[in-house]
Amino acid sequence: MGEETRVERVIVVHYDEIGLKGRNRSFFEGRLKRALKTAARVLSPSEILKQRGRFLVRPSVAEEAPRLARILAAQPGVRYVLLGILTGFTEAEIQEALDGLLPQQASLSFGVRVRRADKSFPLKSGELEARLGAFVLERREWSVDLERPELWIRVELFDGRALVTTERLEGSGGLPVGSSGKGVALLSGGIDSPVAAYAMMTRGLRLTLLHCHSAPFTSAASQEKVRELALHLARHQSPIDLVMIPFAVPVQQEIVARTKDSFRVVLYRRFMLRLADRLAREIGAGCLVTGEALGQVASQTVENMTAVQSVTDLLVLRPLVGMCKDEIVRRAQALGTFEISVQPHDDCCSYLMPRRPITHCTPEEARAAEEPLDVKALVDAAWEQRKVESVEISRALFAP
Repeated sequence: MGEETRVERVIVVHYDEIGLKGRNRSFFEGRLKRALKTAARVLSPSEILKQRGRFLVRPSVAEEAPRLARILAAQPGVRYVLLGILTGFTEAEIQEALDGLLPQQASLSFGVRVRRADKSFPLKSGELEARLGAFVLERREWSVDLERPELWIRVELFDGRALVTTERLEGSGGLPVGSSGKGVALLSGGIDSPVAAYAMMTRGLRLTLLHCHSAPFTSAASQEKVRELALHLARHQSPIDLVMIPFAVPVQQEIVARTKDSFRVVLYRRFMLRLADRLAREIGAGCLVTGEALGQVASQTVENMTAVQSVTDLLVLRPLVGMCKDEIVRRAQALGTFEISVQPHDDCCSYLMPRRPITHCTPEEARAAEEPLDVKALVDAAWEQRKVESVEISRALFAP
């Protein structure tokens, strides 16, 4: 068999939204290819080739292909990933490759789908589907189901080659990281903020994560939990910077000592947003991302969110704002962060929280409540204590 028809195990990466970008399509394809190459480096270096409407990935170590396929499917911008055999452009070669992929199960329903991107193949898609279906029935006592089969057999014909596969992994969809600019996402140890960060990654934002912690009044476990969440998010953007800022001393202590009890949560949030604004301007980010959902807690009323947002003129994105808690929980479970987020930890000392927080605070009232504070000095003091950690994708998150 010649070089052009050699049989090899490959991964084919498909995108969908990028395909609608017209003249800007090459820019988005370039961003996605860069993200795929970066993610693939957690294993052995792989060759990634741009094809018509897809990327062809040749793993340098064939045994790593299943794990690499899962890594690539997690990258924003990827619609789905196929793991299969790349073979020649004849029906006989396709049948030979398919014969080696068929499981030995005695009873199974199956369907065949052919995608003929290269129209030079002599058979039409429906004709090849029928012939391959008959080929399978000659070798297995299976049944045909073209709606919900237990096994889909897929063949893609492109650039004079045929991909034969029985494995499809769904991707993140959306746009590749970095194609929509930079943002700063506030990350807590809760359920909402990782879901919000991931949502904006899939819209093309390259994120830096900011966590304000209450050490030394809380244990190190709360910070480790946030690091674990950041590691999980690094599956979709690697590397990702996590900025840790001590917040209890002096910011929360000063707020507790010098301001009205009911305003504490609003003032905490205003200082966090000021720190996020400062970080954004330092790294050239154009927006902030929070996990707020309207009406979920006292600080997330329209009035309170307006009072908090008034400290920055950057765009504040709230991708979860109209979602109920059940929907956010479902998304966290699908993302894989829910079990991490619900681990018990002391995220803030009880004495730092008000008994009856204000629910309808105006920007003017918030500014008046802050008058006893030296706002700039407090922000400067917290900022000077920041620590930046670079979190990279881990192959352990994609176990075989």
